[in-house]
Amino acid sequence: MARKLDKIYIVDVEATCWEEKPLDGQISEIIQVGIVEFNLASGSISSKIGHNIRPQYSEVSEFCTELTGITPEELEGEKNFSQVYDMIKERFPHLKNYTWASYGDYDRKHFKEMSDLHKRAYLFGRTHINIKNLFALKWGLKKEVGMRKALRILNKELVGQHHNALDDALNITAIFKACFMNKTVGKNGTIDDLEKLAQLKDKGIISEE
Repeated sequence: MARKLDKIYIVDVEATCWEEKPLDGQISEIIQVGIVEFNLASGSISSKIGHNIRPQYSEVSEFCTELTGITPEELEGEKNFSQVYDMIKERFPHLKNYTWASYGDYDRKHFKEMSDLHKRAYLFGRTHINIKNLFALKWGLKKEVGMRKALRILNKELVGQHHNALDDALNITAIFKACFMNKTVGKNGTIDDLEKLAQLKDKGIISEE
């Protein structure tokens, strides 16, 4: 089936994690998902959702809480992965027909692993855009950079809380829009990309190494 190209879905997930390796018998599970439906024709967000997910094979560690702000108590009454999967499918029934994107490849891989674990068909389409990689290519960087640094390069403030899935999905949408929907970027409007790149290098925001 041909891809529908009027919208793109931008996805971020948060998962149980540990300072070093998982505790015995536990696996990393998605505990939060954020999805932004971005209308490419209007250049605006047409819908967004965020869900907490109750883990079934792991516990939220202190390290995970420090990173994400999510506590074990917060997830006690939440729906499990399969239930949230069904809610997403009901909200976005044609999701599989669209291109989707995330900042890096972690979200794509982890959602596939969780789908396999719960014996559910993969929710997203086969066409995935790694915005982290494309951002580095666009700016001619020597390596990929994190979401915070990408926002800094674009002179954009972080909206909401970092490592909150919906907030991150909204920030990633802003990066996508600035890079691929606008001809120019900058606080005051019209700055040519090459001129902007030179300014960033002069300020040490982007290094040659």
